[in-house]
Amino acid sequence: MKKATILIFLLFFSFPIFAQDIVESPDTLITAKKVEKKYKSIHMLGVKYSYNISGVNFTPSLGEVDIHTPVNISLLYTYYHDLWDFLPNFGIQFGVKYGEEGYSSTYSYNEKYKILEFPLISQFRIDFSRFRFLINIGTYYGYRLNTDKEGGFDQYDIRHDYGVIGGAGLGFVFNPFELHLEGNYKYSFCSVYHTNKISDEYWLFGYSHNIMISLALFVHLW
Repeated sequence: MKKATILIFLLFFSFPIFAQDIVESPDTLITAKKVEKKYKSIHMLGVKYSYNISGVNFTPSLGEVDIHTPVNISLLYTYYHDLWDFLPNFGIQFGVKYGEEGYSSTYSYNEKYKILEFPLISQFRIDFSRFRFLINIGTYYGYRLNTDKEGGFDQYDIRHDYGVIGGAGLGFVFNPFELHLEGNYKYSFCSVYHTNKISDEYWLFGYSHNIMISLALFVHLW
């Protein structure tokens, strides 16, 4: 009995010493090495110039003809995210654009107007060497600021605009800069005129479209 009591006494006092060897201290847990991310997010700010071929699809037809509109400047922010460090191929782009659009026709209907536009684009990218292959799909909201039509806008004109944008391009990366060459197509879901612009009996629908060839210079923010 005396030997058993001594054995229990020794085991009781030796357990804390043994436990120190098998349990990590809080300091060890706090100073654990931080896991590095496989992919890096990219934030960019840039300026884009685009040369557009602009027109309007009318129903019924007004003999419309596309025109060239070379004044189009955009200020854009682009964010390429890593999608939980799993897929680095997706990004988002938004900003503001000042430009011009319009159309001509074989009849007396011709118009060119200045616009302010806010694009929101989802940009898919595939990187190889110092290049990026880009695919764009998104939407926009626009507002027609003024027109060269005699007398300006009237009650039959619709100055608000919205629609879709899609296209592709190629990016050239030379840190901390990127040069993007793109071709995009923009189509409006909002008619440029109210349906009774010409006649209350024969309704007119007109939806604008633009082919946009652009060159943009971006700088990496961080």
